[in-house]
Amino acid sequence: MGSQPSKVPILECPKDFDPKKFKKITRLFDKLDQDSNLGVSSDEVENIAALHVENSIRKMRACVEAKKKSLKVALAANNIDNVAAEQKLKQEFVLKDENEKRVHTAAIQKLNQRIEWYESLDKDGKADAFMRVVSGKDSEHLDFWSFFEYMKTRTDDINNIEH
Repeated sequence: MGSQPSKVPILECPKDFDPKKFKKITRLFDKLDQDSNLGVSSDEVENIAALHVENSIRKMRACVEAKKKSLKVALAANNIDNVAAEQKLKQEFVLKDENEKRVHTAAIQKLNQRIEWYESLDKDGKADAFMRVVSGKDSEHLDFWSFFEYMKTRTDDINNIEH
């Protein structure tokens, strides 16, 4: 039987790959392919397999550390947002309190002015004020039903009126 020389394909670097990196890969493969048959058996890969496992573990540990750092950063950012939100909420309540105090002060001032006005009235002024409340501005007379409407919520005051 005649034998033909075996054709060993020449490995060429792919067009879109770095030639230096390709050369490193082919050298490593040649070292692993101890019997030069362009195939690496499982017993030929023991060293690189151990390296692969070590590298995988190292990369996963680095990933774990990166995730821990990422969590730490996210929690710190959440804490900053939380503090800012609390401060904003507190400020909103401080503003609400200040507004309530302003409204209260204005109402008290208005009531005090009204008290001063009532206290400044003479007999005629008091009569005019009473007539305006009971019968309206334009009326000079007091009818029973207007008086009734005024007094129906003030029956406790009747004891204060002299007979």
